[in-house]
Formats: sequence, C-alpha cells, structure tokens
Amino acid sequence: MNKEDLQKAIEQREAEVAAYQVNIDNYSLMLEELPSEWPEDLVKFQGKEIKDIATLIADEECLMQVGDLIFASSLRYSLCTEKLEQRKSKLVLKVLRDQIKE
Repeated sequence: MNKEDLQKAIEQREAEVAAYQVNIDNYSLMLEELPSEWPEDLVKFQGKEIKDIATLIADEECLMQVGDLIFASSLRYSLCTEKLEQRKSKLVLKVLRDQIKE
C-alpha cells in the first residue's frame, strides 16, 4: 500500500473510531436515563421481547416500565458491542499509522 492509500485508510478509520465514540457516548447517556434494576414483580418479563408481552400487560404504565427495562438491556448489549468494535478499529488504525511511519 502506498502512502497516499495508507493516509486515506487512516482517515477512514479515524472517522470510524469517532462514529463508534458518538454511539458509546449516546448509549451511556441514555442508560443513565433508564432504570437498571428489575422490580421483583416484573422479573417474570426479564429476557422477553416487548412484542411477546405487549398483550400480557394491560396497565400502560407497567408496560412502559417493562419496555424501558428491555430497552436498557438492549442498550447495554449495544454499548458493549460498540466498545469492542471500536477497539478493533483502533487496532487497525494503529497498524496503519505504524506502516505510514516506515
């Protein structure tokens, strides 16, 4: 790879790392707004999808609470995957930068 191609690849990876960071920051802030603990009376819905419980819960407030808990769980997973993917991108970025120094 010539230096020009390496520089383009570096710029693309830098943008990718930054995009992951935006998601990481947003997911982290969103999680601060959502409940993190399942109340004892709602634990029976833990691990289920909202489509599976929407007709089981008549109380709208309760449904919203379960929905928030399910969403928070999904966000925690997404936050983890974004961090892992960002790490991979940072490793590739390091290798690219090392190559351009040569």
